[in-house]
Amino acid sequence: MEAKKLVLYIILIISVMAMFSQTPIMKALGTGQHTFISGKMVDCVKCHQYDAFNDMNTSQALVLEAHKRAAGNKNYTTYLEVGGIRYDPSGIIYTNVDSDGNGNDIWTWNGSFWIYNNTAKLYDLDLDSSGDIKESEICKFCHSLDLMGLSGINNPGHTTGTRYCDDDRCHGNRNYTYNDFLLFIGGTANLTSAGMTVSNNSVHGTFYNEAAEKDAYQPMLHSYNITPGNVAPGNINNISSSPYSCLACHSFINISGSVVKSPLYSHNDTNAPRGRYT
Repeated sequence: MEAKKLVLYIILIISVMAMFSQTPIMKALGTGQHTFISGKMVDCVKCHQYDAFNDMNTSQALVLEAHKRAAGNKNYTTYLEVGGIRYDPSGIIYTNVDSDGNGNDIWTWNGSFWIYNNTAKLYDLDLDSSGDIKESEICKFCHSLDLMGLSGINNPGHTTGTRYCDDDRCHGNRNYTYNDFLLFIGGTANLTSAGMTVSNNSVHGTFYNEAAEKDAYQPMLHSYNITPGNVAPGNINNISSSPYSCLACHSFINISGSVVKSPLYSHNDTNAPRGRYT
């Protein structure tokens, strides 16, 4: 009996020691579950550090810094938020949004904020007030519903969207170029209307326009419920493949394709039509 009691005591002591030794780990796993932050302050990088965030940070510095500057441009982010289609440096943002039934909204600058109908806006993506756009702040530049005029329609705390390269208010597409290069220091129409430029280009136009005629079978959001210019033909709820033609040249995305070999030129055929031959 004494031996059995001794064994039971040893098991009990070991169990108690094990329980107390594991308590700090149990507490550590539960820490932070009762500290909450708003939707705007959610850290995207916490989940996307090794995919999207890592991809973005290995971008060419010229491109990354340009997008950071655009994200930090409060006039431009406000322009996106209110649905701007043209900017007047004298202090006017023209939109294609009629929020009150009195015609398209026109926002004016009062020296501190953009004003329309007694509403003041100045959208700031520098959420930590560091003076620099970094980490998840740059994610929200392309994915925040606030900047798509949809936060009042969809739940901004749990829903994000995608703003594609040839979005009407980014680099434009073959139908709409609503961005305005005057919003940016040193800005050029070549950048803010790249989609339109490429669609009319004799070299890459065919590539872009053929993609624009195809359905990418990916759903897209309509800013302010207005149909964008890069929707899929025959299905306005999907994006066309046009933005993927941008990625094909400007990113490291893998693509597949085939090259059709040109016909051989017969030197003996004096009536051969003019064209491209091998």
